[in-house]
Amino acid sequence: MTMISSKVFSRHILPLLVISLTVPLMLHGHVVVQQVTLEQLKAKLQEQYGTIYHLFANGPGKQVYPSNPQERIRRWQDDLARGFAEAQATIEEIIKLHHPDEEMWRERRDTMWLYSQPVSPPESRTVFGAKEVDKRARLIDAPAAAYPDAARAANAKGEVRLRMVMAGDGTVKYIFPMKPLKYGLTEAAMEAARHIRFAPAIRDGKPVSQFTTLSYEFKHGRGLAPYVPEHEFYF
Repeated sequence: MTMISSKVFSRHILPLLVISLTVPLMLHGHVVVQQVTLEQLKAKLQEQYGTIYHLFANGPGKQVYPSNPQERIRRWQDDLARGFAEAQATIEEIIKLHHPDEEMWRERRDTMWLYSQPVSPPESRTVFGAKEVDKRARLIDAPAAAYPDAARAANAKGEVRLRMVMAGDGTVKYIFPMKPLKYGLTEAAMEAARHIRFAPAIRDGKPVSQFTTLSYEFKHGRGLAPYVPEHEFYF
Protein backbone atom coordinates (compact mmCIF):
# COMPACT_ATOMS: atom_id res chain seq x y z
CA MET A 1 0.00 0.00 0.00
CA THR A 2 2.84 2.37 0.89
CA MET A 3 4.69 1.58 -2.35
CA ILE A 4 1.56 2.17 -4.46
CA SER A 5 0.89 5.45 -2.65
CA SER A 6 4.44 6.61 -3.27
CA LYS A 7 4.17 5.81 -6.96
CA VAL A 8 0.87 7.62 -7.23
CA PHE A 9 2.30 10.59 -5.38
CA SER A 10 5.42 10.71 -7.55
CA ARG A 11 3.63 10.18 -10.83
CA HIS A 12 0.50 12.28 -10.39
CA ILE A 13 0.40 14.47 -7.31
CA LEU A 14 4.00 15.75 -7.25
CA PRO A 15 3.85 17.16 -10.81
CA LEU A 16 0.63 18.98 -9.95
CA LEU A 17 2.27 20.51 -6.89
CA VAL A 18 5.25 21.64 -8.96
CA ILE A 19 2.99 23.23 -11.57
CA SER A 20 0.85 24.92 -8.94
CA LEU A 21 3.93 26.45 -7.37
CA THR A 22 5.71 27.31 -10.61
CA VAL A 23 2.87 29.06 -12.47
CA PRO A 24 2.40 31.86 -9.90
CA LEU A 25 6.16 32.39 -9.87
CA MET A 26 6.24 32.57 -13.66
CA LEU A 27 3.31 34.97 -13.72
CA HIS A 28 4.86 37.05 -10.99
CA GLY A 29 8.17 37.03 -12.79
CA HIS A 30 6.47 38.12 -16.01
CA VAL A 31 4.87 41.11 -14.31
CA VAL A 32 8.17 42.16 -12.73
CA VAL A 33 10.04 41.82 -16.01
CA GLN A 34 7.40 43.87 -17.83
CA GLN A 35 7.53 46.66 -15.23
CA VAL A 36 11.32 46.78 -15.34
CA THR A 37 11.29 46.83 -19.14
CA LEU A 38 8.80 49.70 -19.19
CA GLU A 39 10.90 51.75 -16.79
CA GLN A 40 14.04 50.97 -18.79
CA LEU A 41 12.32 52.06 -22.00
CA LYS A 42 11.16 55.30 -20.43
CA ALA A 43 14.68 56.00 -19.17
CA LYS A 44 16.06 55.23 -22.63
CA LEU A 45 13.52 57.57 -24.20
CA GLN A 46 14.51 60.40 -21.85
CA GLU A 47 18.13 59.93 -22.88
CA GLN A 48 17.09 60.09 -26.53
CA TYR A 49 15.07 63.24 -25.87
CA GLY A 50 18.16 64.68 -24.21
CA THR A 51 20.16 64.04 -27.36
CA ILE A 52 17.51 65.83 -29.45
CA TYR A 53 17.44 68.78 -27.03
CA HIS A 54 21.23 69.01 -27.28
CA LEU A 55 21.06 69.08 -31.07
CA PHE A 56 18.49 71.86 -31.05
CA ALA A 57 20.53 73.86 -28.53
CA ASN A 58 23.68 73.44 -30.62
CA GLY A 59 22.44 74.03 -34.12
CA PRO A 60 24.57 74.66 -37.20
CA GLY A 61 24.79 78.36 -36.37
CA LYS A 62 26.87 77.52 -33.29
CA GLN A 63 29.19 75.08 -35.04
CA VAL A 64 32.40 75.72 -36.96
CA TYR A 65 32.93 72.30 -38.53
CA PRO A 66 32.63 71.44 -41.34
CA SER A 67 33.57 74.82 -42.79
CA ASN A 68 30.87 74.63 -45.48
CA PRO A 69 27.67 76.06 -43.89
CA GLN A 70 25.40 73.96 -46.11
CA GLU A 71 27.23 70.80 -45.09
CA ARG A 72 26.85 71.78 -41.42
CA ILE A 73 23.12 72.20 -41.90
CA ARG A 74 22.81 68.88 -43.75
CA ARG A 75 24.67 66.95 -41.05
CA TRP A 76 22.63 68.62 -38.32
CA GLN A 77 19.39 67.75 -40.08
CA ASP A 78 20.54 64.15 -40.53
CA ASP A 79 21.47 63.89 -36.84
CA LEU A 80 18.08 65.28 -35.82
CA ALA A 81 16.21 62.88 -38.10
CA ARG A 82 18.21 59.98 -36.67
CA GLY A 83 17.48 61.10 -33.12
CA PHE A 84 13.74 61.29 -33.74
CA ALA A 85 13.77 57.90 -35.51
CA GLU A 86 15.49 56.28 -32.53
CA ALA A 87 12.96 57.84 -30.14
CA GLN A 88 10.13 56.56 -32.35
CA ALA A 89 11.51 53.02 -32.17
CA THR A 90 11.60 53.19 -28.37
CA ILE A 91 8.02 54.46 -28.22
CA GLU A 92 6.97 51.57 -30.47
CA GLU A 93 8.38 49.19 -27.84
CA ILE A 94 6.44 51.01 -25.11
CA ILE A 95 3.21 50.71 -27.12
CA LYS A 96 3.75 46.95 -27.43
CA LEU A 97 3.53 46.72 -23.63
CA HIS A 98 -0.06 48.05 -23.81
CA HIS A 99 0.58 51.05 -21.59
CA PRO A 100 -2.65 52.53 -20.08
CA ASP A 101 -1.96 55.83 -21.89
CA GLU A 102 -1.61 54.11 -25.24
CA GLU A 103 -3.35 56.90 -27.16
CA MET A 104 -0.88 59.45 -25.79
CA TRP A 105 2.06 57.23 -26.74
CA ARG A 106 0.67 56.76 -30.25
CA GLU A 107 0.47 60.53 -30.62
CA ARG A 108 4.09 60.81 -29.50
CA ARG A 109 5.11 58.08 -31.93
CA ASP A 110 3.45 59.93 -34.81
CA THR A 111 5.23 63.12 -33.76
CA MET A 112 8.60 61.35 -33.75
CA TRP A 113 7.84 59.86 -37.16
CA LEU A 114 7.04 63.22 -38.72
CA TYR A 115 10.23 64.88 -37.47
CA SER A 116 12.35 61.87 -38.43
CA GLN A 117 11.55 62.27 -42.12
CA PRO A 118 14.48 63.27 -44.33
CA VAL A 119 14.55 66.63 -46.05
CA SER A 120 12.50 66.45 -49.25
CA PRO A 121 11.06 68.84 -51.85
CA PRO A 122 7.74 70.46 -50.84
CA GLU A 123 5.93 68.83 -53.76
CA SER A 124 6.37 65.46 -52.04
CA ARG A 125 5.08 66.59 -48.62
CA THR A 126 1.82 67.50 -46.92
CA VAL A 127 3.39 69.79 -44.29
CA PHE A 128 5.26 72.88 -45.42
CA GLY A 129 7.70 75.41 -44.07
CA ALA A 130 6.71 79.06 -43.65
CA LYS A 131 8.58 80.01 -46.83
CA GLU A 132 6.91 77.27 -48.86
CA VAL A 133 3.36 78.61 -48.60
CA ASP A 134 1.67 81.52 -50.34
CA LYS A 135 0.15 82.80 -47.11
CA ARG A 136 1.48 81.83 -43.69
CA ALA A 137 -0.62 80.51 -40.83
CA ARG A 138 -1.89 83.44 -38.74
CA LEU A 139 -2.49 83.37 -35.00
CA ILE A 140 -5.99 84.47 -33.98
CA ASP A 141 -6.01 83.60 -30.30
CA ALA A 142 -2.86 82.26 -28.65
CA PRO A 143 -3.34 82.09 -24.87
CA ALA A 144 -0.43 82.43 -22.49
CA ALA A 145 0.65 79.32 -20.64
CA ALA A 146 -0.36 78.83 -17.01
CA TYR A 147 2.34 79.25 -14.38
CA PRO A 148 2.45 76.02 -12.32
CA ASP A 149 2.70 76.03 -8.54
CA ALA A 150 5.96 74.09 -8.71
CA ALA A 151 7.46 76.82 -10.89
CA ARG A 152 6.18 79.50 -8.53
CA ALA A 153 7.77 77.74 -5.56
CA ALA A 154 11.09 77.57 -7.42
CA ASN A 155 10.75 81.11 -8.81
CA ALA A 156 11.44 79.53 -12.21
CA LYS A 157 11.74 81.60 -15.35
CA GLY A 158 12.91 81.19 -18.92
CA GLU A 159 11.73 80.18 -22.37
CA VAL A 160 10.06 77.03 -23.64
CA ARG A 161 10.33 76.77 -27.41
CA LEU A 162 7.90 74.47 -29.19
CA ARG A 163 7.91 73.01 -32.67
CA MET A 164 4.43 72.14 -33.94
CA VAL A 165 2.23 71.80 -36.98
CA MET A 166 -0.64 74.21 -37.55
CA ALA A 167 -2.75 71.84 -39.61
CA GLY A 168 -4.94 72.71 -42.57
CA ASP A 169 -8.00 71.57 -40.59
CA GLY A 170 -7.41 74.25 -37.94
CA THR A 171 -5.92 72.04 -35.22
CA VAL A 172 -2.49 72.13 -33.60
CA LYS A 173 -0.63 68.82 -33.94
CA TYR A 174 2.76 67.18 -33.46
CA ILE A 175 3.98 69.41 -30.63
CA PHE A 176 7.58 68.85 -29.58
CA PRO A 177 9.60 70.93 -27.07
CA MET A 178 12.79 72.06 -28.80
CA LYS A 179 13.81 73.85 -25.63
CA PRO A 180 12.21 72.47 -22.43
CA LEU A 181 12.16 73.77 -18.87
CA LYS A 182 11.60 72.07 -15.52
CA TYR A 183 8.89 72.56 -12.88
CA GLY A 184 6.02 71.77 -15.26
CA LEU A 185 6.68 74.76 -17.52
CA THR A 186 7.16 72.62 -20.63
CA GLU A 187 3.87 70.82 -20.04
CA ALA A 188 2.12 74.15 -19.39
CA ALA A 189 3.38 75.57 -22.70
CA MET A 190 2.34 72.45 -24.61
CA GLU A 191 -1.14 72.55 -23.08
CA ALA A 192 -1.53 76.21 -24.02
CA ALA A 193 -0.40 75.46 -27.58
CA ARG A 194 -3.18 72.89 -27.97
CA HIS A 195 -5.73 75.68 -27.47
CA ILE A 196 -4.38 78.06 -30.11
CA ARG A 197 -6.86 79.34 -32.66
CA PHE A 198 -5.40 80.26 -36.03
CA ALA A 199 -6.07 80.74 -39.72
CA PRO A 200 -4.33 77.94 -41.66
CA ALA A 201 -1.63 78.61 -44.22
CA ILE A 202 -2.60 78.81 -47.88
CA ARG A 203 -0.78 77.09 -50.75
CA ASP A 204 -2.12 76.96 -54.30
CA GLY A 205 -5.36 78.47 -53.05
CA LYS A 206 -6.02 75.74 -50.46
CA PRO A 207 -5.57 75.50 -46.66
CA VAL A 208 -2.47 73.44 -45.85
CA SER A 209 -0.46 72.36 -42.83
CA GLN A 210 2.56 74.42 -41.82
CA PHE A 211 5.50 73.84 -39.48
CA THR A 212 5.57 76.54 -36.80
CA THR A 213 7.88 77.43 -33.94
CA LEU A 214 6.57 79.36 -30.93
CA SER A 215 8.32 80.72 -27.87
CA TYR A 216 6.59 80.71 -24.48
CA GLU A 217 8.34 82.94 -21.94
CA PHE A 218 7.86 82.75 -18.19
CA LYS A 219 8.93 85.58 -15.91
CA HIS A 220 7.70 87.63 -12.97
CA GLY A 221 5.62 84.68 -11.84
CA ARG A 222 3.50 84.34 -14.96
CA GLY A 223 3.45 83.08 -18.51
CA LEU A 224 3.50 85.53 -21.41
CA ALA A 225 1.68 85.32 -24.71
CA PRO A 226 3.60 83.17 -27.24
CA TYR A 227 5.39 84.65 -30.23
CA VAL A 228 7.24 83.46 -33.32
CA PRO A 229 10.99 83.84 -32.65
CA GLU A 230 13.13 85.67 -35.16
CA HIS A 231 15.42 82.67 -35.53
CA GLU A 232 13.60 79.34 -35.19
CA PHE A 233 16.64 77.15 -34.55
CA TYR A 234 18.97 79.53 -32.75
CA PHE A 235 18.59 80.06 -29.00
